[in-house]
Amino acid sequence: MSKLKVMLGKPVDLADQMVISGVFLAFLYWGLESFLNVFSPEEITIYRKLFGPNVSSLWLRLIVLSLFMIFGSHVQYTINQRKKAEQDLLDSYHKLQNARMTTILGLAKLAEYRDEGTGTHLERIREYAKITARELARRPKYENIITAEYIDDIYQSSILHDIGKVGIPDAVLLKPGKLTDEEFDVIKRHTILGGDAIKAIECRIEGKSFLQMGKDIAYSHHEKWDGSGYPAGLKNEAIPLAARIVSLADVYDALTTDRFYKRAYSHEKSRQIIIDLKATHFDPEIVDVFLQLEDDFNRIREKQFGSKAEHENEAGWIELPAAHALGA
Repeated sequence: MSKLKVMLGKPVDLADQMVISGVFLAFLYWGLESFLNVFSPEEITIYRKLFGPNVSSLWLRLIVLSLFMIFGSHVQYTINQRKKAEQDLLDSYHKLQNARMTTILGLAKLAEYRDEGTGTHLERIREYAKITARELARRPKYENIITAEYIDDIYQSSILHDIGKVGIPDAVLLKPGKLTDEEFDVIKRHTILGGDAIKAIECRIEGKSFLQMGKDIAYSHHEKWDGSGYPAGLKNEAIPLAARIVSLADVYDALTTDRFYKRAYSHEKSRQIIIDLKATHFDPEIVDVFLQLEDDFNRIREKQFGSKAEHENEAGWIELPAAHALGA
């Protein structure tokens, strides 16, 4: 009964008026014909005189044709309105997605500006992560894991990997020299701070969201394949796949760009460092994908820096503080 009240309480739109008008005309005709025949022992002849001997079938066909045309108009009108509503909804969704991404990027930039200046580290990270995930998806092992949605999620969530650095004191975060053990322990906290912050937001969102992946990345992008990473000392495939992808992307970008503690390395030198860290720091399969895509990695890097070779750090990468050299 309540549903009927809701239906009757809704305003009648143009499409509904078309159908109602058709039904009204049909009942008006049938009612008029029946009423006139009540008072006549024989069939009313005026119809036949005016419209011929097949008046009944003719009128019925006309009414059916009219109803069909009205119904067709109603269907067409409804389809057009639905398409418009769907397009409006799609446009709103895209606007919401763009607003969300802009907001997320802005928040993530707060951490980047403190640590790496006003570069485009985050923009490169998400591009590296996306092309790596896309290539991994072509392998049988990952074809049912890395979907189009997964690729979109890692593109959006990878930029949150270092969001926890907003909680690290400048004296430690921006120190150009070698970090003490105590300072390095402070640096390590950014993974917990970032993961906890995203977790607090995620728990307020109903259903699955890209923040679940962002949380995994924030917590685990400094874990190492051999179990020597932090904060949890995860090993091999116990490390979330998204974090393993972002880990390599983050290190490659740290190596190939200028930082306050070092000059940028060339693509070739950075490539060799990553090869040397295969199966210790990085997932061997992801290193293989990196080597397969290295021209794409280099092309993304050169979008900002141009084709000119990067500066080589004469001191050698192994002499830098470990946390700085590998993008801690």
